[in-house]
Amino acid sequence: MNEIILFTNQTSIIKYWSNALNGEYKYLHVDTQAKLELFLALKNEHNIVMVDEQSSKNIESMLLYLKQYMDLSVLIFNNVPEVHHAFPMIRDNVKGYENSYINKINLINMLKSVEDGKKWLFSDLTNYIINKFIDSTNQNEPSFMTLLTAKEKKISLMVADGSTNKDIAQKEKIALSTVKNHMKNIFDKAGVSDRVALALKFR
Repeated sequence: MNEIILFTNQTSIIKYWSNALNGEYKYLHVDTQAKLELFLALKNEHNIVMVDEQSSKNIESMLLYLKQYMDLSVLIFNNVPEVHHAFPMIRDNVKGYENSYINKINLINMLKSVEDGKKWLFSDLTNYIINKFIDSTNQNEPSFMTLLTAKEKKISLMVADGSTNKDIAQKEKIALSTVKNHMKNIFDKAGVSDRVALALKFR
């Protein structure tokens, strides 16, 4: 089990995060960048750091510093997450971006997803990235499409258009569990681990 480093100087956020993680993950709270740097210098192992962006004096400088720790997974949280602001960070070494008060179930799922090597983005950001990089006029299909069934091809194209699993289930009139099974098969055949990476195959 990874140890989670909680970086925030806001009482309400540390209280919320501590309650959400209690019994699920070991965690350590630091409230200054100096303390965070000291902890990282002493610990030579994989960790996840949850960064409250509003507690950082300069998030760009902080991320540049954290980049030297290759085994560190950085998650950024903001009370008001913004798509355009988040995008440059996600292109770099940040593994996830979310609302500071993400509900407990989603927070735990986010951490597990990152432990599995995937990124975690709130839905508006996922759709923004997909739409920014997908050229709808591009007629060249990615090579993995030849490996897919007709239904899997259709679902892949829907994902490339920004559809969620729930959207696909409703449009195709199939169970959500069926969509998830199709998504797993598509990810395996495309050699990707998440829907953003899948959508980028269509660039």
